[in-house]
Amino acid sequence: MIPEFVPTELEALGLVLDPEVLQHLDAYLELLLEANRSVNLTAVREPDAAWRRLIVDSLTPLPLFDLPPEARVVDIGTGAGLPGLPLAIVCPGVHFSLVDSTRKKTTFLESVITALKLENVEVLAERAETLGQRRDHRETYDLAISRAIGPMPLVLEYSLPLVKVGGAVIAMKGPKVVDELEVSGDAMTLLGAGDVELVPAYPESFANDLLLVRLSKEEPTPRAYPRPPGTPKRLPL
Repeated sequence: MIPEFVPTELEALGLVLDPEVLQHLDAYLELLLEANRSVNLTAVREPDAAWRRLIVDSLTPLPLFDLPPEARVVDIGTGAGLPGLPLAIVCPGVHFSLVDSTRKKTTFLESVITALKLENVEVLAERAETLGQRRDHRETYDLAISRAIGPMPLVLEYSLPLVKVGGAVIAMKGPKVVDELEVSGDAMTLLGAGDVELVPAYPESFANDLLLVRLSKEEPTPRAYPRPPGTPKRLPL
């Protein structure tokens, strides 16, 4: 069941969704909470909190989307499909690749895609470092998005090699990202990043401190990046 506050809160974010889209989001959330009883996919278990923290949160980047027709988006470290699956449900004309290396999570994602008949989503059971060196994925995406996968230098090394020049990276982060950006200059320069935009995800009335970091991709990423699996986390740029 869709809580009464959902359309109101989405409208406050500038998002008005068709009832059919809301029903698809509800169906995804039901599948997630049901699967979570036997497989640990999220720490959020209460339905109202799940709508706010999983669905509404995942849709906050939409105002920053500036995508061409038939764009390709990669969701890095998607876990239970966040933010990629809610975004894919809302944006059926955009192709989403959901990336995660944990088998129990990718198995769940495949089951959701089948159950909801989502034709614009694929699941990639890969590490981001491996995917970023594959010819069929390297610098082919219009946008890379992620949610709480680590400090900004790590996010950048996972993301920028996958994004084509002229594309962008959006990272969903907490307030500490301000400090993380101060030490990310080397990573941005090395990996081809351009302008950086830092935007509150919610109006002040929500009392939610989620921040969205949007970086443009201005130069090709050198072939040396991303480094082998585990290295970006162990030795951040």
